[in-house]
Amino acid sequence: CCPLCYRKFEKQSEGEQLIRDMELQIKGPEYRNKIDRDLTLLQEKFEKCLNLKSIHSQLQDLEDKDIPTLKNSMKQLDNEILQLKTKQNDLEQELNDHICLPLEQCEQIKTDIIMLNKYINERKDFETKINICQQKLTKGQKTTRIPRSLDEVKQNKNDIQN
Repeated sequence: CCPLCYRKFEKQSEGEQLIRDMELQIKGPEYRNKIDRDLTLLQEKFEKCLNLKSIHSQLQDLEDKDIPTLKNSMKQLDNEILQLKTKQNDLEQELNDHICLPLEQCEQIKTDIIMLNKYINERKDFETKINICQQKLTKGQKTTRIPRSLDEVKQNKNDIQN
């Protein structure tokens, strides 16, 4: 029988159908809210997918165009770096050659310079000794005459022997 009007149904299934229809009508607003929420979620997912599509196309552009170009640029820069390093090494070697060679030469002539200074000092000492000896000789001679050089003495000696 009908819960509202107490009418009797011919078949039991008709009553059950009416109960189901009424339950659906009672649950209709809840069902609609659920469908609306599901629809909102699906729309958000759809928008995210659309956003991902633009990101995907950007990634594809990067992979197809920009990345190969950048890789080529990197290879060129690597080659330039290698060339510059080689050039730097060559310049450093050349600079070392220009600096070290004179330094080595200076080290080699250092001992010669020390010996030269020693000989110059010895020469000065000998000159002072010679001057002292000449002064003693001139004091010993009664006549003042000009001191003779070694060549003059040798010449006189040769003249006397002949």
